[in-house]
Amino acid sequence: MRVAVIGAGMAGLGAARTLQKAGVSVVVFEKSRAYGGRVATRRIGDYTFDHGATIISPRGSELERVILEELPQDELVLIEKPIFLHADGRVSPVDPESNTLHRYAYQKGVNTLGKLLAADLDVRLETPVEKLSHDGPHYVVNGESFSHVVVTAPLPQSQVLIETIRDRRQFAGAQYRKCLSVMFGVEAPLDKPYHALLDPNQSQPLTWLSIESIKVPGPARAPEGCTAIVAQMSARYSRYSFERSDEDVISETWFDVKRLLGITSAQPAIKEVKRWKYSHAANTVSFESVNRSGERLLIAGDGIAGARTHQAYLSGVQAAEFLLSE
Repeated sequence: MRVAVIGAGMAGLGAARTLQKAGVSVVVFEKSRAYGGRVATRRIGDYTFDHGATIISPRGSELERVILEELPQDELVLIEKPIFLHADGRVSPVDPESNTLHRYAYQKGVNTLGKLLAADLDVRLETPVEKLSHDGPHYVVNGESFSHVVVTAPLPQSQVLIETIRDRRQFAGAQYRKCLSVMFGVEAPLDKPYHALLDPNQSQPLTWLSIESIKVPGPARAPEGCTAIVAQMSARYSRYSFERSDEDVISETWFDVKRLLGITSAQPAIKEVKRWKYSHAANTVSFESVNRSGERLLIAGDGIAGARTHQAYLSGVQAAEFLLSE
């Protein structure tokens, strides 16, 4: 068995690690230059932002076991301060039981997780896969022959890829939300009793606010006396503002950030927008509905399992175990 895994996000890395541990030859193809997909980090000057998944909350899953038992922990951070809620401009604590989950980050950024998961794998970065073909019973991926393929891209992209070999599987009902993630570096300190704010009703334009330099204390996220902030906008705002200019998005978002956090600075020192086209799998399809017994090309990813990091990872593990059981 020789397996091609398309995508080095959480699902792809979960599939590849599980297969390799079972002695299977695996090659991972990733179109970007980074591991981990939306478990991503952006460095701008002396500031560091987790601008995709801002925290890792594996909830006792297989991913948490891997993090705590298999991967190095020297840069792992257990986030101490809780999440508070915001609504109508007011900030309030939540039920203490809601903050009992373990939430993690890494000193230099959550993208450290992808790097650690990929450390012993054959991952071809900046290597897009635009089509598949057949060579007898085998699949050909970028000129190489494989007995099996695991595709872990967002489902709309997966469907386009598998159609190149006339695979007509459909993913009816699967939907993804867009997300605008706005990064700010502020030349002033900020001390709050929380590391993040959440709009529980998803009714405000600003739905999630992560104070990176509180989440990970010390100089790793911002220079001394400064603050790094990630503001993530609601699905509605992101959908309608996705093609608007950075200047407009930054101006509107900064107004809300200042109001919620009580910042008096006129303008941030750092400001940048990241557009996530496939940020969040809003509706998923079941693994069994798209992967039938005997399939040698499997579909995995957050569109199968759910939007959270540990769910995507588990879908990759499930795909690997499916192949190993055949």
